[in-house]
Amino acid sequence: MSNPVHQICDIIRRERSFLILTHYRPDGDAVGSQLALVLMLKKIGKRVAAWNDDAVPTKFHFLPGASLIRNPPAKPQKFDVVISIDSSNWQRVGTAAEKIASRKHLINIDHHVSNDRFGDINWIVPSSPASGQIAFDLIRRGGFPLTRDIATCLFAAISTDTGSFSYANTTAECLHVAAQLVGTGLNVGKISHHVYESYPYARLHLLRLVLADLKLADRKRIAYYWITKEMFEESRAKREDTEGVIDYARSIDGVVVAILFEELNEPGKIRISLRSKNAKVDANAIARVFGGGGHREAAGARIPGRPSEVERRVLRAVRAEIRAAGI
Repeated sequence: MSNPVHQICDIIRRERSFLILTHYRPDGDAVGSQLALVLMLKKIGKRVAAWNDDAVPTKFHFLPGASLIRNPPAKPQKFDVVISIDSSNWQRVGTAAEKIASRKHLINIDHHVSNDRFGDINWIVPSSPASGQIAFDLIRRGGFPLTRDIATCLFAAISTDTGSFSYANTTAECLHVAAQLVGTGLNVGKISHHVYESYPYARLHLLRLVLADLKLADRKRIAYYWITKEMFEESRAKREDTEGVIDYARSIDGVVVAILFEELNEPGKIRISLRSKNAKVDANAIARVFGGGGHREAAGARIPGRPSEVERRVLRAVRAEIRAAGI
């Protein structure tokens, strides 16, 4: 079987028009990886579009090219190549999938262990801490340009998915890649300011409401809380403001699994985020019980049902995983 990297590089050199997609409700890795590919392709003279059902989160507006990410158009369009990055399945690109009139190649680049390999060409690297690192590898191995703007997007991608290089997925290779990106002259302080020190007051209001709801279970090995529709209304926070909220439950000493339940605007749908602090407890395995997925340390799902019912089912699944791990 041909090396997917070589195949992707050949296609990039040969074809003319590209669409770059990532998952809805994009996080830093999704936005940064998507923009890095867009800027690189434009730099080598390709025609490029970037779509997402959801707007770029406010704190990532500073990233070069952020305005290039648009909502899918009303009329379907044709492309030579569609590249999905950081999306574990095709459904997660949202309505963008319906607006592709035709394409020659569908390339799937991702680092989620739960990826279902939906592309014609699949380059899946579960050991990579971020899709941004895979995008960097593509650029380097293909001999494509790495400008300061592209490096800025990649650094933001890798930084956010490693918890600013503090999570267990931070490897020597990851730090080496980050050093090479910094070597392009990007401003680390500026990136950190926008990503970690520019939250709106509404997010802090939301956080106060959420923390007041914090509960512990299973001999304090599980920490969980809810974000309800009423909390969004009272705080006037946006959905994007929930990013990182789960880390407060995760940070509690003795907690093995943190859970964030979020009421969605879709009637009867609950979004869950899971974080595991113990290598023996697989968050991805728990999420897959509910049709979701992700990584061993971090995963999520969208579950239909009443809030109380969903909470009960999820807690039961988490307890079972902890018991199975022998903790």
